[in-house]
Amino acid sequence: MYKRGMNGWVKHVDFILLDIITLQLSFIAAYFIRFKEWELPYADFWYQRAAMFVLLIQLGLAAFTAAYSGIIRRTFFKEIQHSFVHATLVFIGLNVYVVAFKRGEIYSRQFWYIYWAVAFVVLLITRTLLKRVVRRRILASKNGPVMIAIVSSRDAEQIVKDFKSDRFHEFKLRGFVFLDKAAAGESVMDIPVVSNIDDFYEYAQKNIIDEVFISNNNLDWAQLYAEELLKMGITVHYRLLRREDSAMTHVIENCGGYSVMTTSIRITTGPQLLVKRLVDIIGSLVGLVITAVCFVIFAPIIFIQSPGKIFFTQTRIGKNGRRFKLYKFRSMYPNAEEMRAQFEMANEMTGNMFKMKNDPRVIPIGKFMRKHSIDELPQFWNVLKGDMSLVGTRPPTIDEFEKYASHHKARLGFNPGITGLWQVSGRSDITDFEEVVELDTKYISEWSVWLDLKILLKTIKIVFSGKGAE
Repeated sequence: MYKRGMNGWVKHVDFILLDIITLQLSFIAAYFIRFKEWELPYADFWYQRAAMFVLLIQLGLAAFTAAYSGIIRRTFFKEIQHSFVHATLVFIGLNVYVVAFKRGEIYSRQFWYIYWAVAFVVLLITRTLLKRVVRRRILASKNGPVMIAIVSSRDAEQIVKDFKSDRFHEFKLRGFVFLDKAAAGESVMDIPVVSNIDDFYEYAQKNIIDEVFISNNNLDWAQLYAEELLKMGITVHYRLLRREDSAMTHVIENCGGYSVMTTSIRITTGPQLLVKRLVDIIGSLVGLVITAVCFVIFAPIIFIQSPGKIFFTQTRIGKNGRRFKLYKFRSMYPNAEEMRAQFEMANEMTGNMFKMKNDPRVIPIGKFMRKHSIDELPQFWNVLKGDMSLVGTRPPTIDEFEKYASHHKARLGFNPGITGLWQVSGRSDITDFEEVVELDTKYISEWSVWLDLKILLKTIKIVFSGKGAE
């Protein structure tokens, strides 16, 4: 029998429950500090409602964000950052509640700021204390499963290092068996070689072994070997990939009646993607109102400076190679695409993108529009249609896509976005396409609703300042 580790928010239900209690205790403490009344805030109808909204915010953060990802392994300084962000999101959520329901005159503003500070401090303290308890329990456990690793002798030292770096696991690595040589009696970093491969069945019958870790490229051999171990009731783990070997995430699931390992650059949940889509719809509707206002202002100027269509359309490459029509306000002369070949030598990007400062194809008003990303506003229509997202990766042109190497296509794993990690990390200051690919791949592999929010806030700042634009 094997006790499988829990996944998702269930894995950290202890920390989620702790935070629920912590946020409510912080609410009570802030109420005492602000009003100096020794009664619970729940006696006041409006503060009772606010406390209930705190609970809803906490459940939302647990379900739809990566607030608890890797919490056991976080350093103290990393936990300071996460606790601050958590308290801040609760604070923002409460302010949205107050504004949305027009209750600003009922609540004390001073109370909210006190609550923010108290929640941050208490979250940090309680999380740190619980982590100490959990870590000590894991490290002090003497009843963890006994594991034997069947590996190549050249991999043994690295495997010991990998297992030791992951300190907070429950199994105990008690020995090695080498596939490529007889070395019984030797040791690797104080882990003994307990048997030779030919004698291991006999060793397994006479000794305590709960689990066996097999690292062998020959999966047919590994499966046959494992069958005998399974008959003894021993749990078998096949090595597939090290986390450091790839930025991918993995999950075991059923597919067509087969048990398969599904691997992707990022595995998300349905609720997470639903939140992202809802944010896209709301954001695009607001953006289209702004686009309509800008159309009234800029359309006449565009037409006067360069008679022709106000909107520029171009076929771009979207998620996993899908093609779609991208819309922009036209910021160049009508024959700009035909003129591009003349300026290829002036391309300031290294790789499969074209960027040129002081591009002569840009009309006078186009320079201002590009500096403040006004030309990008019609893409809110692409977002509403579902071709794009508010935050994603830059959609390449067909010509750029056809020149892609295999690793470049990783950046197409998500819907393209109006803005993204690349855009808020320098925009035109970045001149190496490989750096763009690295930033886009990092965005996809680390994606969360919170990351999107941070990028959107940075984008707003950059749009008004024009920093990093062409």
